[in-house]
Amino acid sequence: MIKPDPLIINIISTQIYRTRITGPKKVLENTCKGLDKLGITYIFNQPISDYTYNWIHDDQKAIIEAGFVKKPVLIGPNTAVLPKDLPIFRFKLPKKSIYIHPSQWVLNTWRLLGYDEAKLESWPVGIDLNAFKSIDRNEKRKVLLYFKQRDLKILAEIKLLLQILHFDYTVIYYGFYKEDEYLQVLNECQFGIWIGCSESQGIGLQEALATNLPLIVLDAVSIFDTIPTNSKKYFGYNFPSSIKNIKTTTVPYFDARCGIKIEKITDLEESLLYMFNNIHEYKPREYIQENLSLEKCTTHILSFFDQMNIQESNGYNYQRLSKILYYCGLIFQIWAWKWLWRRIIIETTIVKTIKK
Repeated sequence: MIKPDPLIINIISTQIYRTRITGPKKVLENTCKGLDKLGITYIFNQPISDYTYNWIHDDQKAIIEAGFVKKPVLIGPNTAVLPKDLPIFRFKLPKKSIYIHPSQWVLNTWRLLGYDEAKLESWPVGIDLNAFKSIDRNEKRKVLLYFKQRDLKILAEIKLLLQILHFDYTVIYYGFYKEDEYLQVLNECQFGIWIGCSESQGIGLQEALATNLPLIVLDAVSIFDTIPTNSKKYFGYNFPSSIKNIKTTTVPYFDARCGIKIEKITDLEESLLYMFNNIHEYKPREYIQENLSLEKCTTHILSFFDQMNIQESNGYNYQRLSKILYYCGLIFQIWAWKWLWRRIIIETTIVKTIKK
């Protein structure tokens, strides 16, 4: 068999089949934009044995396949929340494989839980600075209020404070807006207040910073600050108590140019008034340009392939066998049963509605 050009990266991802914008979808799209900028060729979902460079972005079936092929691969960041969620029926990953996580606190969590199958590295995806352009905010007076998986009492308290101080605001609820709506709100605001949960990277927040919108962030310092969202699109995830002492954050990539980070809501009024009176001190887009451009982050992910001593494999295609083993393993995964039960409830509700 003739081997493909070794400069081609085989990206293994389920996100190419999805239309809804999510964090994993953004990771795939923005990485591909970065590869395009650097002139790197890539292809999707081909057998690992056929390609020298393989990136398993989010497809767990390919993790099983990599164990059979015995070729180092790049994995992550969207394959599993915690090590316990990895496929059960699999061999250990080939030596020199690298598992990437979006930020250091996530990497620390996996290390605390004893994961040592592959080398762990921290890597954030780049932000599209052309899609999220700099906005002139001199004439803006509105406040962006972004809410994601926190106690609703916090949101109510902040709304009341903004009303008392006579600030006009628009609330964006995570999971309930389209990107064009988000861009429109970003275009109307002078600064923002971000009430978020622990973020592995925080792409939506970084997109706001890319438009030069300063933010006051109510930081989530523990994974248990999150209030799980149960809906058609999301269901809660139960974290083990063993990671309660891991220091998390809502903003793993942030400095003084981006805004103000607080941990207590009692500090909000002072921070809000300071930002309003010193708005020109902040340069959040400058931070994104320096640290999270598409080119910089894509160059970073490509550097991981240089660390692998990749040899030719036996050339056998294990995709079908890996798929069978993956679905057999789901029988023993609690999250899979939760997902199935949720689908049954949704379908039953739809049928009852139609019959009425």
